[in-house]
Amino acid sequence: MFAIVIPFSRSMDDKWFFYIIPEKIKDDIKIWQIVKVPFGQDEILAIVLDIVWKTDIPEDRLREILEITFNKPLINQNRGELIKYISSHYYNLIHNSLALFLPKNLRWKLEKNKLKLETKNTYNYSFNTNKALTAHQAEVLEKINNSNNNKILLFWVTGSGKTEIYVNLIKNALDENKQALILVPEIILTSQIANYIKNVFWEDVIIITSDTSEAQKTKYFIDIEQNKAKIIIWTRSALFYPYDNLDIIIIDEEHDDSYLSKDTPRYDWVLTAMKMSDIYNCRLLLASATPKTTHLYKTNSWELELVNLIEEYKK
Repeated sequence: MFAIVIPFSRSMDDKWFFYIIPEKIKDDIKIWQIVKVPFGQDEILAIVLDIVWKTDIPEDRLREILEITFNKPLINQNRGELIKYISSHYYNLIHNSLALFLPKNLRWKLEKNKLKLETKNTYNYSFNTNKALTAHQAEVLEKINNSNNNKILLFWVTGSGKTEIYVNLIKNALDENKQALILVPEIILTSQIANYIKNVFWEDVIIITSDTSEAQKTKYFIDIEQNKAKIIIWTRSALFYPYDNLDIIIIDEEHDDSYLSKDTPRYDWVLTAMKMSDIYNCRLLLASATPKTTHLYKTNSWELELVNLIEEYKK
């Protein structure tokens, strides 16, 4: 048996490497597991991309995997499919795409053998609001909830109360013990939305900004993977955390150019979220007062369902 592995953080032209799976671990090794392999004069960490029975490379030219470093795969099947999608769709080397899915601090802990997935953190959510939906808002919410399409484009006008729609969709996710992810283009500009959601559901709402430390992101990574953290608001990289039970992704101001990654690997957050909706079988809500023309066009082919929130909210 042979493993195709991706080195953790090496900049190289090759996409992957073949290694022999030794007898002592062949019954335990799994796809997406972290292993230690010899690489030149070093020993490095890599992730198992695939397991195969044969290769065209002569066996005497291959080296053996040294050990399974971390038994539990940190990349599950859904995240693995998303890695492959970003690599193929945006022509990125797969090790560059992989780096999106493992925070720097987490990789460092793995390399130092200091990562522990046990956590005593607890998250408690409530629903603290006296605001009732208007008849129009309730109609819009019902359309979204009853749609046969997992992907909705919400066209709203200023003052229509889109945040109340968000809040009720998040509550629906919590009622089913599922997770809700809210993407915002810039936390400074959208702090009103983030703070309002936090006031409604209390302090355990996770809001991650550019000021959040790498160590804290690793803690959030573990809490999200264990389905403890259920409401996550973020401006970037949020798509790549290990959601165990994701119900909905809400992308506020979906037209914003900041949803286009300018760093390597380059990708479109919104299109990636559409693919993620298919892979995770979760709902996706794109919301904007000025939707992208390309996204409006997708409503003609039913890739997105258009729902209008066009009446001003009156207290």
